[in-house]
Amino acid sequence: GTPVTWSSSDPAVSTVDAAGLVTAQGAGMAQVTASAGGASGAATVVVTQTATALSKISGDDQTGAPGQTQPAPLTVQVTDARGSPVRQATVTFTVTDGGGAVGAATAITGADGRASTILTLGAPGSQQVTATVVGTSLAVIFTATATPPFDIQLRFLRAPSPAQAQAFAAAERRWESLIIADLPNTRLDAAAGQCGSESPAINQTVDDLVILVTLESIDGEGSVLGSAGPCFIRDDVDGLTALGLMRLDTDDLAVVEDSGLLPAVILHEMAHVLGFGTLWDRQGLLTDPSSAGGTDPYFTGANAIAAFNAAGGNAYLAGRKVPVENNGGEGTADSHWRESVFGNELMTGFVNQGANPLSRVTLSALRDQGYTVNSSGAEPFMLSIGLGALRAEGPTLHLHDDVLRIPIKVINQAGQVTRELER
Repeated sequence: GTPVTWSSSDPAVSTVDAAGLVTAQGAGMAQVTASAGGASGAATVVVTQTATALSKISGDDQTGAPGQTQPAPLTVQVTDARGSPVRQATVTFTVTDGGGAVGAATAITGADGRASTILTLGAPGSQQVTATVVGTSLAVIFTATATPPFDIQLRFLRAPSPAQAQAFAAAERRWESLIIADLPNTRLDAAAGQCGSESPAINQTVDDLVILVTLESIDGEGSVLGSAGPCFIRDDVDGLTALGLMRLDTDDLAVVEDSGLLPAVILHEMAHVLGFGTLWDRQGLLTDPSSAGGTDPYFTGANAIAAFNAAGGNAYLAGRKVPVENNGGEGTADSHWRESVFGNELMTGFVNQGANPLSRVTLSALRDQGYTVNSSGAEPFMLSIGLGALRAEGPTLHLHDDVLRIPIKVINQAGQVTRELER
């Protein structure tokens, strides 16, 4: 007899062997044709696939800066029971935890059964994106982590309460959102006791700042609430902190927590570890200090002066700019903004009931010290020159002697101590 030949118009949909046996390959429509001599006939083959599996191909467990689009796309593959790719399946990508945004919320699988989108990270922390095949229960979860360029590592030497831990974490996130550039990594080899009496030995590479936190009885209720400052600083042009210490008096914490002022206190003290008020003299940014008999100490950084003027300081005629605290005794004077001028601003030597705004003046001072800051993250604040400083009603905490007074060690990038500064 006359031999019969078989062919398929789309082998990706179906194949046909010499005996005319048709095998489905993928979803779609194809023509199967039989030819014998001059005669031929065709049949339409429609193949539908049932998606039975969804797998992650690329893009899982990425890390980057907040707002950064991740380099690897989030790619999934849909397959059927035979392991064959399912094309024309609809896949949705939904941010299910931690913020961030996807480039395409819906994608259609191609001939390889794959669909993709891109992820732009949100706020610092973990992020999740769930990919789902529409019309099925198939789903996979991609994870990612947004790590701020400036990273603060908190190490508690004594366990905090849940409320205290929450306040510390909030302050950490706040400063990480305001300081927006990395500092040079530096090796740190600190012996036990070199950053407070309870400090452990530390042997690590620091990126960017490590803060030891101890909650201890300092001097009983009603006196020193705590103290904070640098222990090890970098040996470079700016000399910024690598390791610092925050001490809070457990005898005072209950009162502070009950007053609702703990978050402001911790945010304030963390600024001292960064170097606010604790490194000014070394950096040549403090003139006429009270400790040397001066009566009008002032901060000389150009960025802080400009921000002070923009906040109403153009009308300030009582002394040099930016006015630094000249009262309150050791640990308050020379290391805070002047309360009589700044009122309820966060970095005076007093924490007030109600708002304690972290102003653009404070961020600009940190910029003068060498940090790259996000000035738009400052809170609204205006001076009331000539009208008396704005002060809130209610309790006021005097942050008496809250500047840590221990020797500061200067280290190079290899971790070697090059010199020691007395305070």
